[in-house]
Amino acid sequence: MKNKYSIKYLCFLVLLVSALSITTANAQIVFPDDVDDETPAAPIDGFVGLGIAAGIYFGVRKRAAQKK
Repeated sequence: MKNKYSIKYLCFLVLLVSALSITTANAQIVFPDDVDDETPAAPIDGFVGLGIAAGIYFGVRKRAAQKK
């Protein structure tokens, strides 16, 4: 029974502390009109294909080692 009460007490304390320590969430500030916030599209270069090929190679090698 002592464990049941201590869990309830702990939950109550966690809720109380979180309710008292939560600060107001503010939205993001607005930028002036002269700010260029449009990001250019990210180019996909040849290393993406190389990374996919390396991932396939290591995956097949690991799968083959598991079957042995």
